[in-house]
Amino acid sequence: MAVVVRNRFYPKFALVLALFVIIAFSHSYYLRFLSDQPPLITLLHLHGLVFTGWLALFVVQTRLIAANRVDLHMKLGIAGVVLAACVVAIGLATAFHAAAGQQLRPGGLTPTQFVAVPLTSIVLFTAFVGLAVALRRRAGLHKRFMVMAMISILGPAVGRLLGLLEAREFAYLAQPATAAAFVTWCLVQDWRRNHVIHPVYVIGGLVIVASWPLRLMVAGSEWWQPLGEWAARVGGGI
Repeated sequence: MAVVVRNRFYPKFALVLALFVIIAFSHSYYLRFLSDQPPLITLLHLHGLVFTGWLALFVVQTRLIAANRVDLHMKLGIAGVVLAACVVAIGLATAFHAAAGQQLRPGGLTPTQFVAVPLTSIVLFTAFVGLAVALRRRAGLHKRFMVMAMISILGPAVGRLLGLLEAREFAYLAQPATAAAFVTWCLVQDWRRNHVIHPVYVIGGLVIVASWPLRLMVAGSEWWQPLGEWAARVGGGI
């Protein structure tokens, strides 16, 4: 019987991405108990727990495929769909809650303006995960859409890392640059392994990177303001 040789890139990618997120949130979440910061509200704790669970599942799923445990990978995939839905629902609640706040965001955006930024990430994540689930029997597409889903929600981690480095003024340059760096890693790996560049990485990567200047344009537009105010009203009741 022929032995299936799995691509080891995805477990490495998942681990690097997980470490990136954990380091970025080390001060504000994972190691928060070591500082004198005020306690987080229940919603933010729930948001952190659910996203950490999703991150852990992503790492585990890539390692199961690398170990040729496709059967277990598929079984966990059912739980993954439920967990992804929780990520979206709690992510929306967290974004709306933040919109009701008072703190100015990078670039001088008000909370009602800035809410366009996380909402865009949630929409992209939902779209990529939805495509990955719909195309789960086509492994080449499924795994790439899942990678795009993870890259699409790195914005908060990048923001926290810039806060640790006291470089928040570079936020709107660092956000697309970080996404582009992860996408480029995927493109290089595809080229080295297959001598072709997969369109999911090209198109998905362009969408994620281009979304950053576009979402900032939307946030500062007049037509977005009523939507941002509505989000703040919803968030005020959470």
